[in-house]
Amino acid sequence: MFESVADFFGELSNGQMWAGALVCALCAGLMAFWLDRYQGWRRISWSEVYNGPINKHINSQPPPGMWEIHWQGRPISEGSLVILEVRNSGVQTLEPEHFAAPVTFTFPGKEVVHFKVRDAGEPLEAALRPLPPARSAAGPADDLPGALRTASRRTDTIVLPLFTLNRREHFRLLVLLEDDGAGSAPKPPRIISGGKLKGGRIKQTAGRARRRWATAIVVTLIVALSLGAGVYADNASLRLDAACSPGRLTVTGSTAFSPLAHQVKEAYEEQCHDTDVVLEATSSSAGLDRLRANTAAESIAMVDTVAGQPLERGLDAHRVGVLVYAVVANQSLARSLGPGESLWERGLRQEQLAQIFAGEEADDEGGLLADPPVAVVRADGSGTRHAFETRVTGRKSPASVPPCAPGATGVCSVGSTMELLDYVNRTPNAIGYAEADALPFFPNVRTVPINSTPPAKDDVLDGDYPFWASEVLYTRAGATGLTRNFLDFLRSRGVSKLLEGRGFLPCRELRDSVVEEMRCGDG
Repeated sequence: MFESVADFFGELSNGQMWAGALVCALCAGLMAFWLDRYQGWRRISWSEVYNGPINKHINSQPPPGMWEIHWQGRPISEGSLVILEVRNSGVQTLEPEHFAAPVTFTFPGKEVVHFKVRDAGEPLEAALRPLPPARSAAGPADDLPGALRTASRRTDTIVLPLFTLNRREHFRLLVLLEDDGAGSAPKPPRIISGGKLKGGRIKQTAGRARRRWATAIVVTLIVALSLGAGVYADNASLRLDAACSPGRLTVTGSTAFSPLAHQVKEAYEEQCHDTDVVLEATSSSAGLDRLRANTAAESIAMVDTVAGQPLERGLDAHRVGVLVYAVVANQSLARSLGPGESLWERGLRQEQLAQIFAGEEADDEGGLLADPPVAVVRADGSGTRHAFETRVTGRKSPASVPPCAPGATGVCSVGSTMELLDYVNRTPNAIGYAEADALPFFPNVRTVPINSTPPAKDDVLDGDYPFWASEVLYTRAGATGLTRNFLDFLRSRGVSKLLEGRGFLPCRELRDSVVEEMRCGDG
């Protein structure tokens, strides 16, 4: 959801940070409750798997086909079967030294006839042999052999020997009970656990299915709260929030960046009613000239630059992202050659583009062009033209280029991006270059891939598409006030999100680019 942790938290306000801290505390509290209620650090949980009479009497009458239950030759007439599951539900392995008192289970109104351990490993099952009952029932048993004497001692309580139980390990107790003869025993038997863990506890829980449901509900709540908090914080960080300064700010320069700057101007003025932002789309060089001529005024120059181009002396440079350009042509320029073979799929090689924009005859080896093209270039001083000649053709257009007019041949020039697109839209054999997002306004203009690669975001970031330029905003040295506030607003995460996808890649999207010169760095 977020590009990086630092990027996300760096954009949050104090209020958003407090809201996030509150949600984290709530999630931590829920987790602690879940751990204490259903897990615990040292904890033994037990639950009833089955609890009921063996032969259920109806109106005090034995059922037909009643089972005959005997234990060591003695019939058990009012018998009950209880199955308990005992589990280490904590986060530590339990050792004998962790028990302050043995684990016990008491069945009021019943006598324990016998119990067995099931679903346990052999060492655990061997360790859980029954201990002699704590209380002896009255009866002449002193003259019996030891084993029988131990077995004849009847009680309502099971005392488990001290044992080792690994984390998440469990075992089951199968207990055979008999009424104690008092006639007041509840059915099914009531069960009371005893014993004591050092630094922990022994507690009855719901059955395994109910525990899973409870755990799933708590985890779902935590995940939902976390996702909700993340979405809220992400949306909050994308909210346009400007620091306002009254006055007048002039933003001038690149015509390629001007449509994007216009969106920022509108958003800033909507929040800052006492601020007037004047946008002048001229050219990169004209913008720098205007800034130098008015160093005392609140002004910003928009400049398209290419890798290796030195920064302007005496001014502060602020990189804001990358503009992606496209070679564009009138749709009538392409010869119809079938699917996958047209100018719009195969495009032109950089060598072919260099020939066309130098006014030379193009090497149209694939027969892609319907007519000899007229190359439309921007006037000298344009940042877009400089990027095209530096990154695509590798050479300058002719020094003397006439203005574009109907019926022009070879190479002609226009003063702005909009003029170029308008001319290409009206001229069947025209080809030029402009920012990639402006084409929808000109129905007869289409994009021409370079080296078979379209101006797609991933291809730009991977270094496969060459036609791009870094956008640098220049201000006077140490500019503050309205200039600084507008610049910070333009580079904020919310505005970057507003501008992306329009032929512009903000700095935060360039961090993982394989082209090192494309990254904004600290500037």
